[in-house]
Amino acid sequence: MGCLFATILHSSSFFFSILILSNAMTDTITANQTIGVTDTIVSSQKNFELGFFTSGNSNNFYLAIWYKKISTRTIVWVANRARPLTDSLGVLKITNPGILVLLNSTGNVSWSSNSSTTVQNPVTQLFDNGNLVVRDGDQPQNILWQSFDYPTATFLPGMKFGKNLVSGLDRYLTSWRSSDNPSLGNFTYRLDPSGSPQLIVRSGTTVKFRSGPWNGLRFSGFPMLSPNPVYTYGFFSNKEEMYYQFNLVNSLVFTRLVLSPTGLVQRFTWAERTNEWVLYSSAQTDNCDSYGLCGAYGNCIINRSPPCWCLDGFEPRFLRDWEGADWSGGCHRAVQLDCWSDGFVKYSGVKLPDTRESWFNESMSLVECRTLCLMNCSCMGYTSSDIRGEGSGCLVWFGDLIDLREFNENGQIIYIRMAASEIEENQKEEFELPLFELATISNATKNFSQDNKIGEGGFGPVYKGILMEGQEIAVKRLSENSRQGSDEFKNEVIYIAKLQHRNLVKLLGCCIEVEEKLLIYEYMSNKSLDYFIFDQKRSMLLDWPKRFNIIVGIARGLLYLHQDSRLRIIHRDLKVDNILLDNEMNPKISDFGIARSFGGNETEAKTNKVVGTHGYISPEYAVHGIYSVKSDVFSFGVLVLEILSGKRNREFHHPDHHLNLLGHAWKLYIEGRPLELVDSLVRGSWCECEVLRSIHVGLLCVQQYRENRPSMSAVTMMLGGEGAMPQPKQPAFFGEESPQGVDSSSESKNIMCSANELEAPPPPPLNSEQDNDSMFPSTVEWIVICMGYVSGIVVGMVIGHSITTRGYCETVEERQLLCMLEFHGLGAVISFLIVSRL
Repeated sequence: MGCLFATILHSSSFFFSILILSNAMTDTITANQTIGVTDTIVSSQKNFELGFFTSGNSNNFYLAIWYKKISTRTIVWVANRARPLTDSLGVLKITNPGILVLLNSTGNVSWSSNSSTTVQNPVTQLFDNGNLVVRDGDQPQNILWQSFDYPTATFLPGMKFGKNLVSGLDRYLTSWRSSDNPSLGNFTYRLDPSGSPQLIVRSGTTVKFRSGPWNGLRFSGFPMLSPNPVYTYGFFSNKEEMYYQFNLVNSLVFTRLVLSPTGLVQRFTWAERTNEWVLYSSAQTDNCDSYGLCGAYGNCIINRSPPCWCLDGFEPRFLRDWEGADWSGGCHRAVQLDCWSDGFVKYSGVKLPDTRESWFNESMSLVECRTLCLMNCSCMGYTSSDIRGEGSGCLVWFGDLIDLREFNENGQIIYIRMAASEIEENQKEEFELPLFELATISNATKNFSQDNKIGEGGFGPVYKGILMEGQEIAVKRLSENSRQGSDEFKNEVIYIAKLQHRNLVKLLGCCIEVEEKLLIYEYMSNKSLDYFIFDQKRSMLLDWPKRFNIIVGIARGLLYLHQDSRLRIIHRDLKVDNILLDNEMNPKISDFGIARSFGGNETEAKTNKVVGTHGYISPEYAVHGIYSVKSDVFSFGVLVLEILSGKRNREFHHPDHHLNLLGHAWKLYIEGRPLELVDSLVRGSWCECEVLRSIHVGLLCVQQYRENRPSMSAVTMMLGGEGAMPQPKQPAFFGEESPQGVDSSSESKNIMCSANELEAPPPPPLNSEQDNDSMFPSTVEWIVICMGYVSGIVVGMVIGHSITTRGYCETVEERQLLCMLEFHGLGAVISFLIVSRL
């Protein structure tokens, strides 16, 4: 009887709500009204709507708020995520004490708001910012409950995202289970007040991402967060509450921050013209945003391969795991701390490490912060807590430093505790070149004026300057946000000071004063090679004689580094950006910040920290960390092909295939069309012989295996028209499966040519009709091959005798056979027959 009464009561309420609410389009529910599953209320300016929806293919009903003016229904808040209605007989109403309740068909509560305050005339109202509020109808400012205090998976403008320290109210996001299932998902996104507060994404209890601490301008891990025309933002903290908030600049713009079912924190804006949500930004931008990817004292640099490397003075804790791409074990100190004699090393341009084990004081200076950290043996690092202006406040870390990464912009400075022996001392005495005073360089560059700035690199900005005696100079200034550091600065000075060659840039001196580190070079009026070669207009200034002169000059400079200098130098970052051009377009190799030297009989070395530039790094270096002179040879080969084509290897696109520049050059070569690689701008000025020779050399240098690549001495001889020209094999990083049937044998030939005559070896044969299965002989074919074993002996002897008697070879096959007979004997004859058969 009771169930029947409840059903009748529900039905009458449902009918009443249709008459009162659906027709009125009100934004308010009073104590004598109810909302059924087909009813809605709409905010006054029709921005948001409250009602029921079903998700996916289920019959579950959820009470929710969505955008009213947007055609694509976009849910921003869900009430009964844990207990959906299983039929269409549920109702929403507000009770006299001031509690919003959702009843199912049996009259049981599926969801309710909570309030410790009671009023006589409660009302529920949907505001135009999407906030559903329960308030006192007689005193509108008396708010009993609001949906903004209980967000679901969407963060809206005006919400407070954080914690009330008095009441304990925690406003955070919980993801949907899936894109069409609004029940509680696996991920949460909340403000963690431990230490210096930061935003953290967790899957269950496992940290997946963190924002880093607020630094006065933005969260340390959000370098993209800056003033913009869409929204303002800020972090607010006092004794009562701490929260992050954003507000719209233009109320006509719709933007929302969402925690996706996969744990991504993404901001979307509504594009009216295309009628869709557009991704505006994402908190997680790349793999380095994965929490603790590189472990303790590991630094993640996304444009390096691999991305993880130990901070200077630290070594992989578990070397075998580290070399196997498991970096989670992190790094440990090469020299242990002794507390009282320790110092600090400055790192710039980083995301600050996890601050859950940190302490901060907003009134201290950085000097006081350093003293405080130095006196506490457990303090591992410090920095300014607020970077606005000249910086203020103190933030210190206790325990291991975890989740560091480098940023190209808006990174921060941290001072990390190191043993005294690891800190650079007396560095000026180590440099064998003149030291300039800071005032001299400042005057020469007009106090580092923006008008004098001529470039920017990994080291920092580059300025043009004029010394008092009129000499033009180029000044590289190590910036605070530099991706390179003191080691690279020292490396550059030590190596280049000892090198003198017409094809190497000349270092005139350096300056080390206060916090400044400057390198002073001879000024190159034509900037770098990339300024010309990849620009359609400026590349016209590089005719073939100039390009060939650049190729030869770079080769001579590398030969000097590898063989003729006092030190055997491996450059490790040879690329067009690091080739400077003087006023006569002569090339000068520059930037020795990551170069390494070999001594004695060393020919190669291995590193756990692969540095360089993608597109130029050799395969053995990229994959195994092995570098040698052949690593530079590979980079040189890429350079040659880029100079010839006027195209950048990594950015190369072709409408007929998906090969990179190396693969494209190889494809043209084996198809007998190598000249099609060359930039059309130089075809009127080229010497075809030099062009073909350069293409051949370039392909020899980029071969997959380093033992097949020529030395730089061989390269210079081949470019000069001397020495053997081996047949190149398939290049590394081909970009696509190589064409089948390519014969990449390495028989030795000479190219003999003049300006009007060219005699070159034909390209290897290409059989495009073969497939992968045809590369393996069938049973019958093996029988034929075995029969050929016997006949091959007789035939080989007859042909070999004939060739020997005749004294020359009439066909390519005869030349191959003779070579095999001379060097490999009978086994080579059989191999030749098998290869010919296949």
